[in-house]
Amino acid sequence: MKIMTLLKNKVVLIIIQFLILSLMIYGFNHSYQITFSITTPIEQQIIIQYLANYVIFDDIDGMIFIGLIWIIISLLPILIFFDIKKAYSTNLSTFFFLNFFFYVFLFNNDKDVFDIHFPTLITNTLLLGFTIVVVSVGLSIVLKYLKKPWEMKKQEKFSQDNGKSLMVCPQCGTEFQSIPMFCYNCNTKLVNGDDANSEF
Repeated sequence: MKIMTLLKNKVVLIIIQFLILSLMIYGFNHSYQITFSITTPIEQQIIIQYLANYVIFDDIDGMIFIGLIWIIISLLPILIFFDIKKAYSTNLSTFFFLNFFFYVFLFNNDKDVFDIHFPTLITNTLLLGFTIVVVSVGLSIVLKYLKKPWEMKKQEKFSQDNGKSLMVCPQCGTEFQSIPMFCYNCNTKLVNGDDANSEF
């Protein structure tokens, strides 16, 4: 129960998504190569390249790979929250965070490359962002729809269980949802003193 409460924390969930994303991207050795200007410091190149691997692709295979990975990590908030708004806001927060730093670092450290590649980069970003929103909203609706019959059955069982009589007066047939000592209808003693004490 504590784990579920922890997972419902948005910051924790974003960190978990980032870790899963990292494992999958570097586990499958995916990379998007950027040709930097000579003036760009090597430390900045490493950071920009690192961020690019999470959000940018250069061909169909790369698009499918990155798209599938983002769809997989998008399932986590969907399955935890069962709520459309929370699911896509968490997924977009993770996506926005990585894209924001990628674009800021690239713009600040290599404006020439940023200007040249911006149309391609922003197209990739919008395409991936749109996919995440569609998947988040679509799967949340489907799961909510599938969960509804199960919840209705649970509610129905709960109602039936609550509707069962715990005791029936042998004298007048009055049904009780509790176990009283006396029948309120005919005043017949239903539970003797020893039985009442044994309940506690």
